[in-house]
Amino acid sequence: MFDYTDTMDTALHLLRQGLEALRAVDTGLLATTELGTGLLHLQKLLDGLNVEHAKLMNEADRAGVHAGTGHRNIASWLAANGKTSYQRAKKQQDLGDAMNNSPELADAVANGELSPDTASELLPTLGSDHSGDIAELIGVCKGASPTEAKAAGEKFQELNKPAGESDREREAKKRAKRSLRFNDLGDGMTSLAGMLPTTDARTVKDSLDAIIRNWNDFQDPRTLEQEHADAIVELCHAFNAGEVTGGREAPTVMIRIDIEDLEGSGVGYNTHGELVPAEIVRRMCTNANLVRVISNGSDVLDLGRRARFASDAQFRAIIARDGSFCRIPGCCMPAKWCEVDHVREWERQGNTDLDSLILLCSYHHHMRHLPGVTLHGDANNLEITLANGHRIPMPPKWAGTPASTTTATATAAAPATTAPANTAPTSGAPPGHRTAA
Repeated sequence: MFDYTDTMDTALHLLRQGLEALRAVDTGLLATTELGTGLLHLQKLLDGLNVEHAKLMNEADRAGVHAGTGHRNIASWLAANGKTSYQRAKKQQDLGDAMNNSPELADAVANGELSPDTASELLPTLGSDHSGDIAELIGVCKGASPTEAKAAGEKFQELNKPAGESDREREAKKRAKRSLRFNDLGDGMTSLAGMLPTTDARTVKDSLDAIIRNWNDFQDPRTLEQEHADAIVELCHAFNAGEVTGGREAPTVMIRIDIEDLEGSGVGYNTHGELVPAEIVRRMCTNANLVRVISNGSDVLDLGRRARFASDAQFRAIIARDGSFCRIPGCCMPAKWCEVDHVREWERQGNTDLDSLILLCSYHHHMRHLPGVTLHGDANNLEITLANGHRIPMPPKWAGTPASTTTATATAAAPATTAPANTAPTSGAPPGHRTAA
């Protein structure tokens, strides 16, 4: 056995040897299980390397490696010399700085309890002004995906406001950061850059999406980004011509929030899975009709065999129960783009009842109907068996955050509210997305 000393040269030499050995593997000869296992193990190794890379960047930054080179920070130096993007290098620098400043984060990442990408999603929260316990947040996010960690961090900030700061003051402080800048590039083009509160940004995007849908041209060669740009210009042209309509047509913005949270300092979620603070929901409610999703018989939520397609009331109730995403674990497709599916197919005498309906994205909806794929149980206690026999539990997601962070959110039996607001085009699921099969 070789007696290696702990030097950087030795470590890099071993890594190069490992990389050469990996390149020598003929992946075309590997069995399916070997490919899957190898891919997961390689991902863990890459995560570990990213962690060490971030720590090394922090050390290099503090040692002043970039000093006297004309680069403003170590990320700029690495991007130029390592031929990588500045955004990628800066992300690593920020992760290294955060681990240096938070022993709890460093331990969780080093132990593999948080992936580097998951840890990066917590950085805005770690750097925010709050009154909570970061160690508790890191604890509940162990094993979470980046999307789950981002949602948990946003909720943590809303539930742990700085001492002495009211909900209204906090929202006013965030809103004060809004901006829109025009930069003439001098070549006949102008760049736009800006920042909006999430609810305002959703209003803008839903308005542009509504204009795009009206074009109804499936052969359109434009990218989505080009369509959004053209929609902004078209909206402004319509305004200048006095042709802007809508506003008082009371389109629907669906927000799931428990009554107790609405009256206090809680949070809600829209059909895109975006967090909406209670203060914002209360403001929206001044111009909205409130609908209690689950109550004592105000809406008929069990239609049996009388109707195949889910009603609006059922769609709202499903979101309140399943959260704002596709029901398949790990899928982040927002409810707006999901379809309502019968647990027991309609053609096989399935009922259009709340306990028999779930939200699935188009991909998983089609997958669910493939030969050999079966669902077991009802919507409250559900599992799916894939064609290869693999079983996947499908519990309700509630608000789409890690289970340990939803203690402030009541169960599906609790009253919930959706707020249709007349300040934006329809952002709930369009009728075509509520078909059940």
